[in-house]
Amino acid sequence: MKMTVSRKLLAPALLALAIAPLALSATAAHHGKGTAEQREQWQEARAEYRAEQRRALFERAGIDEATREALDEARSEHREAMRQLHEQHQERLAEILDEEQRAALEEARREMREERRTEMREQRRASMQERLEALVDEWGLSDEEREALRETREAIYADMAELRDRDFDSRSERRDAMREMRDEHQAALAELLTDEQLEELRETMMQRGERGYGHGHGKPYHGHGEKRGD
Repeated sequence: MKMTVSRKLLAPALLALAIAPLALSATAAHHGKGTAEQREQWQEARAEYRAEQRRALFERAGIDEATREALDEARSEHREAMRQLHEQHQERLAEILDEEQRAALEEARREMREERRTEMREQRRASMQERLEALVDEWGLSDEEREALRETREAIYADMAELRDRDFDSRSERRDAMREMRDEHQAALAELLTDEQLEELRETMMQRGERGYGHGHGKPYHGHGEKRGD
């Protein structure tokens, strides 16, 4: 399958973004720990994807380097202004609420947020599983190919669990390890699936279904991948 330059740039980041949250959620649920580190790794993968997306956007629009730097500077200024506004808002709240009220509100907010996250996570997981099963059914894989794909998926989950529990000296070292593992996973999937099937897999995993995201935010993807070797 022929891909545009922008899609070639985004493909690895898309795959990382698609695999990471599912694998990390599964391993965190299995081991019962790692919430903070899981969130940090997800944020890093998301930041990498957004950076790739911005580069592809600028490239497609023909934006020169000087203009890109000016846009980045404007974004930084906006973030700083928002940070200062947030601090002012917090100071105002401190004038209105006493310490006990603030603690009660924060605890209630935390509980409601966690309940919602759990609900959304379960909905996303169920929706994702349904879409992946439907996609694999469309491919018409043999029992042996299905089993190989399942084993590869389990290996990816195991690798993510091992990476999450590993100690790193720096964030850059962790990012390099994540990037290396992502490339290995992509190569493993490429051994089992055609280029068209890999593209359909990325599209399906990036879909936002109705459940968990609100009605109308996405539609199920119906690809027509060909079986390897046909």
